[in-house]
Order: sequence, then structure tokens, then C-alpha cells
Amino acid sequence: MTLTTGLLATAKGVAQQVPATEGGTIIVTATRTGGAATPATSSITADHIDRQQPRSLLESLNDVAGVRAVSTGGPGGGSFVSIRGGEPNFTLVLVDGIRLNDPTNSKGGAFDFSGIDPALVERITVSRDGGSAVHGSDALSGVIGIELREPKPGETEIDGRIEAGTDEATQADLGGSAGWQGGGALLSGSWFDSGDKQAGSNLRRAQGLARLRQSIGSFDVRAIGLYAHTRHTSFPEDSGGPEFAVNRDLEHGSGDLRVIGLSAGRSSGALRPNLTINYSEQRDDTATPAIAPGVLDPVPALTARTRFTRFEAIADVAVERGLFTVAAGGGVRRETGKSDGTIDFGFLLPVSFALDRTIWSGFAEATVRPATSLTLNLAGHYDQVASGPHQWTGRAGIAWQPVAKGPSLYARIGDGFKLPSFYALGHPLVGNPNLRPETSHSVEAGLEWFWGTDTRLRLSWYENHFRDLIDFDPILFTTVNRARVITRGIEGEASVHVAPTVVLSGALGHVVLDSDTPLRGRPEWQGSAHAIWTVTPPLELNAALRFNSSFFDSSVPTGLIRAKGHAEADLGVRYRLSKRIGLTAALRNIGNSHYQDAVGWPMFGRQLDVGLSARVF
Repeated sequence: MTLTTGLLATAKGVAQQVPATEGGTIIVTATRTGGAATPATSSITADHIDRQQPRSLLESLNDVAGVRAVSTGGPGGGSFVSIRGGEPNFTLVLVDGIRLNDPTNSKGGAFDFSGIDPALVERITVSRDGGSAVHGSDALSGVIGIELREPKPGETEIDGRIEAGTDEATQADLGGSAGWQGGGALLSGSWFDSGDKQAGSNLRRAQGLARLRQSIGSFDVRAIGLYAHTRHTSFPEDSGGPEFAVNRDLEHGSGDLRVIGLSAGRSSGALRPNLTINYSEQRDDTATPAIAPGVLDPVPALTARTRFTRFEAIADVAVERGLFTVAAGGGVRRETGKSDGTIDFGFLLPVSFALDRTIWSGFAEATVRPATSLTLNLAGHYDQVASGPHQWTGRAGIAWQPVAKGPSLYARIGDGFKLPSFYALGHPLVGNPNLRPETSHSVEAGLEWFWGTDTRLRLSWYENHFRDLIDFDPILFTTVNRARVITRGIEGEASVHVAPTVVLSGALGHVVLDSDTPLRGRPEWQGSAHAIWTVTPPLELNAALRFNSSFFDSSVPTGLIRAKGHAEADLGVRYRLSKRIGLTAALRNIGNSHYQDAVGWPMFGRQLDVGLSARVF
């Protein structure tokens, strides 16, 4: 089966033969209005990110139960993020509530997480369910929400950080914030260079962030501006990387992301109105060399220049009355995408398209607590594409805590949907304007237990049904709705203080895939464990262990293979020299484990990262 991400491979002549796919302590928290009656989310804190010193957010996301997050080609390769076995483009990605999925690209709307600098991130929340009843399109298998740093009222500071590693990677960030009564402003910038030690893969990234926050009466007004620029080089996806690629020419690309957002709302009181308006623009320019024939057919050289813009406005109001909390609202979203490119068949064949769509939506969510131990949640969402299809989605949940301070039992069902990408609809070679939305139906049941302030446990069972998935028909040579996939599994996450100065946490996930063809990049088992020891107030030691079982993958030189599983461990230290100066060090892959997250891309062996942070005042 070749889903939407595989459309690029289709145009290259590969998809007919290879199943290309698309699409602090980690804290278990409850989602939005529904409390424990809605599916649990996991939060990755800035503290957890700081301990990891990650090159990209993929490293942090890969520690979350049920999430597989890796690069498909070294630092300069693309992102592969799968939630509970779903495709990468089945996940809605939000930055401060602003959606970033780009339906113009060949990955069907999957987001490249290497474009967001971890140094600017305050928190990441991961919801592992079809969230369309709350968010609308794109939330087919989950939602990843990225919260960026923001000013703190009443505090003023300037801080910076530099890091370097034995893999030649370097990064730096500098920021300042000023706080006043009821508000504050923040400016921050960052720069990253992965170096050239890993043959055939490099990433350079620069970002700037501006935020403003002000309380006006009982309303909280926030504004955000984000700019990100990336440049990358890499062997093409499916080429076999530095180990197997016959053609040693590299793919070159650059991208820009611009985000502007404004929100005003009331977070307390019986009546809580809210309004958000945002605009985003994404540009990408990529030149991909040909892939020489191997077990699979050769792939011609490609160029693509895309531009995508999105304007969105959402208004809602929440009302809390005794046992009831009700929220309702509506929104409008305008999306415009354009792509200009070529395919080299011995002559340059132009492949260009331009599409736009306007989506009107309405939604409502209600939570009722008929008893102290019982919570019920119901949510619904209606989306109407102007001169196009409409979609209803819903979600229902129940949570019961039979004993005070004891575990809560929960269950929920939900629907999700994803509109066809502009690429799948409009590509002049493989596009089909008559495609239907892809849909999902998910069921989950589990147990959550919070006791004390630092001990948490979550166990769950789930089953997701994905239907009308977009597939390539080699006979018709176009995209069609026909694929069906079922994923089911179990997950567990826990965090516990085993001593006043020692915290242990871990995550484990098991997924079984029911698919007509093997799906790439999804191991059956995956897990991680973390330990944090505060030796003295200024000195902290931490350790991490990660593993995954074998999984299917493919490339043109090798065809479909089963990649080996692996385990690797990291050690880290954080030390405060003073109130204003801190040191961090991380020894990665201390066992020098040799493994590949993508065919032909050996991971680095043992490496050391060192960082210095300073606060001026």
C-alpha cells in the first residue's frame, strides 16, 4: 500500500513496487474540558528537553508511549512521526494553537519537526486519538501541540546558551524578556548547524520569536510572531543513503516558515469567551537528484517549489454552571497552495498545480459530573468545505474513580477525518480531484492513577480503524480511496519518586498492524526509561535507556527489508556554577550501539554534547 506520502515516490516511478508510507519527566495529564473522561495526553516539559540537549524535537517525541519519531535521513532528512501506527500526515501539529500541516507538499501534509528549534519550546503535549471533534481536519490519529516560550509577568531577564558536540553540531540561542504588571514581552533567536560529520546530511536552522502578553480587564491578550529558515542537504529518501546510494549527488533544499497570531480570552469565571486569529506562510524549494536502479526501478530527478498560506479565525465561549461545563463556537479557515516543479524523463516535464479551499466549522463540547467520582464528556464538530464535502465528527468519554485518591477507569470513542492534500488532489500526474476525506474511528479504555504530587501511572488499550485512505492505483495511474488499516495495541507510562532526590519514569508501547501490505517504520515494541538523581541542589545526574524491536523499511537499492531493532543508553549531568551560570553535558549512546532508523543511514556511535547557559540578570 502506498499512502499519501508515497505519492512523490509514485511520480518517481517507485510507488508501484514499494510500500512507502506517510501519513523534564514526561507527564501524563488530562485534556481540555473533559478532564479524565477524555483521552489522556502526555506533556514533555522544557526541563526534559534541556536534559536531552536534542538536535530536534523528534528525540523528545520518541520518548512518548505510542509515538515513533525519527529522521528518515540524518540531520538533513525528513521527519517520520507516527502515533499508534498511523501515518505521519494523520497527526495535526499546532504551535500555540496555530496549525502547521502543509497539504501542498508531497508528504500529504506531514510536518517536518526539524524546523522547530527545541530551545524555543516550553512544552509539548501529545494527544493519541482522533481529535477531529475538537480540532477538525488533520487530527486523524492524534494531535501534537507545541507551546513556545512566553514572557512572565513581573520578571525581566536576558539569557543565552551555547552547545557543541563531538559530532560537530553547534547551536546557540539568545533571548530577553521584560515583565510588568499584568503583562510582558519576549524576544528570542536561535541558530543551529548539524555539521558535516555524517556523510551526505546537513541541517542549518535559524529562528526568531517575538511574544507579547497583556491583561486588559478580565481578558488576557496575546500576540506571537515566529520566523524560521532551514537549509538542508541529504541523500534522497529511498536512495539507500550513504551506505547504498549509487548516485552520490545530494538533495538540496531550503524552507521558510512565518507565523503571526493574536488571541484574546478570559480564562476564569463562569463565562469564558475567546477569539483567535492567525496567519501562516510556508515556502519550500527542493532539488532532488535521480536514484539509480536497484531492486526497485530508478527514480528520475525532481524539482519542487511550493508556497502555502493559511488564515484562520476561531471564536468560542465556555460556560460553567455547577456540575456542567459547556463550550461552543465556530471558525473559518482559508488555505491556498501552489507548487511549481519538474520531472526529468530525459526531458524536463513541468508539474505544476494551484489549489485553494475555504472551510467553515462549528463545534460544541460538554462535560458533566453527576457525582464526585463520575465524569462524562461529549464533543461534536461540523466542517463544510465551500463548494465541497462536509464532515461530522464526534467524541464521547466516561471516567469513574470508585475510591477517592484511587485509580480512575476511563473509556472513550471518537471519530477523525482528514481532507485530501492539495498534492493528492491537484498533482498533474497522479492527482485525483474526486478523492474523499480519509476517516478514522478509535476506541480506548484504560486506567489512570495520580497519587501525591509526583507519582503517576497510565495503562491503556486502544484500537483504531482508518478507512478510505488515499492509495495509488498503478493501472489507472492516479490516486484513489481504497486502503483500510487497523492498528491496535497497549501502552503504559509511569513516573515515581523512589526517594526524595530520585525520580524514575518510563514508557512502553506495543502495536499490531492489520494492513494489506507491510507498513514502514513502525516497530511492534518500543519503550524508554529515565532516571533523575539530584545529588546536591546544584548537581543533577540523569540517565536514559531506549529500545525498539525490528520494523519494515525499504529503499530502491534494497527493496523491502526488515530493519533490526536496537537499544541505546545515554548519561547526562547538569551543574549550576552560580545562580546565573549553568553547565550541561550528555554522553549519547554510551554502549556505541550501531543501528539504522532508515535504510542505509547508520546512526552515530558514542558522542558527547556540552552546553553552557548564562543569565545576565
